[in-house]
Amino acid sequence: MDIEALIRFYQESDAPCRYQRVAAAVERGIREGLFLPGSALPTQRTLAEALKLTLGTITHGYAEAAKQGLLTAVTGRGTFVASVRPDVDMLPPPAPQDLPEAQPSFREPHNSHSDAPCWNLGFIAPFEHLNPSLPDALVSLSQHLDSKTLTELQSYQRPGGMERHREAGALWAQRYGAPVSSRDLLICAGSQHALMTILMSLCRSGDRIAAEALSYPLLRQLAWRLRLNLIPLRSDACGMLPDALDTACRNGGIRAVYLMPSCRNPTLTRMPENRRRELVEVCRRHNVLIIEDDVFALALNNGTSAPTFAALAPERTCFIAATSEILGGGLRVAYLCPPEHCLDELEHTISYTISMVPPLMAELASQWILNGTADRVLRSKREEAAARNDIARSIFDGWPLASRNTGFFCWLPLPEGWTGIRFADAAREANVLVAEGEHFLIGHDTPEQGVRLALGGLPDREDLREALSRLVRLLEA
Repeated sequence: MDIEALIRFYQESDAPCRYQRVAAAVERGIREGLFLPGSALPTQRTLAEALKLTLGTITHGYAEAAKQGLLTAVTGRGTFVASVRPDVDMLPPPAPQDLPEAQPSFREPHNSHSDAPCWNLGFIAPFEHLNPSLPDALVSLSQHLDSKTLTELQSYQRPGGMERHREAGALWAQRYGAPVSSRDLLICAGSQHALMTILMSLCRSGDRIAAEALSYPLLRQLAWRLRLNLIPLRSDACGMLPDALDTACRNGGIRAVYLMPSCRNPTLTRMPENRRRELVEVCRRHNVLIIEDDVFALALNNGTSAPTFAALAPERTCFIAATSEILGGGLRVAYLCPPEHCLDELEHTISYTISMVPPLMAELASQWILNGTADRVLRSKREEAAARNDIARSIFDGWPLASRNTGFFCWLPLPEGWTGIRFADAAREANVLVAEGEHFLIGHDTPEQGVRLALGGLPDREDLREALSRLVRLLEA
């Protein structure tokens, strides 16, 4: 890398803080095409000496650039410009073309010069070929709703949602284990909008938000845009460590903690009840808000789940009950269940971000919840997920694959010598897309090397077998 250009960009930056100038210099070099994907940055000590800055300032600057997805740190090797690759958790693959109706596929062309299929195991498309029938639902709405009610669905409603839609939402949230009523929740445009609403309403610029070191990457993007500081915390096989959260609270204060307790994305970690209670105790001691985003819980819970944080600490938990993973990615409806004293402020945020969730979408979700369609589809998706996890475990027999019986994805820890990025690049050459662990990194250091394998994007199980087999051949090579 051209260190002289990095120095010049630093000197020309008008960012208010030195560490921000370092991050801005990196961003400019990438934007102007001087710092290419995969190229190594100067060591932090080398750049500190060149710019006559402290080592801590350079470390902070590199970490800020990593928050923006510009850099990737590889333990023992250094810091590198991140490779250009699909944003696997936020940008779905292109819509299929000329495929049979109701049989979507998430194959993509490998490149413009090849007709070879590329199997997408990177983006979690949760068995959408099993989604409920939208045409049938629309016919049912037209037949069973009177003209006045249908007209209401075209009109402005309160930001938090219509009463009957919130009643259905309460029933759905209760399936997750959140003890709520229609008075206790708000309707958001999907779980991502619910998360943004919480962060915008209940956190302020500069607040510190704790999360596990590998976590949902949209959290990183939202925190950066809202000027929130993400604090990565240590975890073990049971999830976030309470003493790590306690130490972070004592060392600088934590405003909120983000958790996916039933099935962490991407590692599938499940947090047992005793760990949840220990974290609640820490949060109460330090007055920490809990953001409980358990989007994959319904796929996994069969009456044996641990109590939700919403049940253990309702006075400080914002619980997000999603529908899209079960009812379809295009149905942007989620139910936000916050503490009572936060309801008004959160509803105000909904009003000035999207005004309201489209009532027609909320009506569809309500119909499917109330008439049993949602439960039927959930059973079908669990059955399909179970079959696909069996396929994955048989193909990766002998490898340390982490899977759950009805999980929508698996986590593949990589053997020594592989990084997530390197394996993802090799898989792409084999026409398979995977989600590298670095994509989920909160902070600067990679705690473990692995890739996430989404199981639900390919309607044909034989396609899945072939894609997974290609990955095994990479490991065995």
